[in-house]
Amino acid sequence: MKLALLGATGRTGRLLVDQALERGHTLTLLARDPGGLHVQQDRVTVVRGDARDAAVYPELLHGAGAVLSALGPVKGGSHDVMTLAARHLAGASAAQQVVRLVTLTGAGVPHPGDTPKLIDRAIRGLLRLTQPAVLADAVRHAEIVRASTLAWTVVRVPRLTDGPDRAVLAGRVGTIRPFITRASAAHFMLDVLSDPDMVGQAPAISN
Repeated sequence: MKLALLGATGRTGRLLVDQALERGHTLTLLARDPGGLHVQQDRVTVVRGDARDAAVYPELLHGAGAVLSALGPVKGGSHDVMTLAARHLAGASAAQQVVRLVTLTGAGVPHPGDTPKLIDRAIRGLLRLTQPAVLADAVRHAEIVRASTLAWTVVRVPRLTDGPDRAVLAGRVGTIRPFITRASAAHFMLDVLSDPDMVGQAPAISN
């Protein structure tokens, strides 16, 4: 499948690129600085631009069968990148006939059905105090995606760590563990692309 990917230069995004290529997908990657990409091969096309800019999406999405987003906060970066990307995807995807979206966000983003424990509430409270703009951006992005006509899956993760691809526990906030490796998160995102039962769902996952 031809996939469009946002966040390809990030620590999770790089693993998502590698695993997608290993599975035989063809990729179109969005990057502000293509020099930050670690792959150069025939099955990779690079669109230079910013995820906040609506003008990049027609080229990024052209011919894609699905979109994967591993966008997240960057130190010193914009606090609205996830919100704007979600808004542009919701608008541009219909025009480009792309209907499938899998997007990554933090487990601090609430979803109906969650049963947060005391520790989950404490972590969310800490995020509100220490990173309010980051949390607000993630929450708004999820709200826009859920309200769109896309066949969406919002994958919510706790603390991301380095390490190998491991078995994934998928559930809701309140039933998962505190950590997941980036490799595991990338694997799960690719798996749910072809899972119709995951459309319209926001699983929380961990190792």
